[in-house]
Amino acid sequence: MQNLLQFQYNLVKESREVVFVYLESEVKGDFLVPLPAYNDKNIRYMLVHIANTYIAWINNFVLKGDRKFFSEDKISSIDQLRDIFDEVDHIMNQFCSKYSEDLVQPVKGYKWVDKYIETDSYSIFTHVITHEFHHKGQSMTMGRLLGHTPLDTDILRF
Repeated sequence: MQNLLQFQYNLVKESREVVFVYLESEVKGDFLVPLPAYNDKNIRYMLVHIANTYIAWINNFVLKGDRKFFSEDKISSIDQLRDIFDEVDHIMNQFCSKYSEDLVQPVKGYKWVDKYIETDSYSIFTHVITHEFHHKGQSMTMGRLLGHTPLDTDILRF
């Protein structure tokens, strides 16, 4: 049986690759420019935030890891962004492998010191990928505000 989690995550990675190509070919150094419309955040901030969300929910909560978050200030190039998403991909490969046979396994525990969460593996998987697409869309809007024409980054591109 095909690992549907991995299949779906591969679609997310393909879409993310379009973002990286856009950043490398069009946006370049502007990915560090703060935008007042986004509380002076920049595209780098959005992408590091996406990566840290995968770490928080998939690695540290579901897989019970203790990976530290990426520091936005230490990321100054698109290659470094690619590197942090290589780590995210490794985490997601572990998750997809562990949960491939039973997509909806209970996940319980403390996410914050005083917040106990009971959910399932597929709900968290869905949360992190939809979270990525939300902020990816914001990143494309940020690129447009910086004067760059965004590429089509949807899963289905025509």
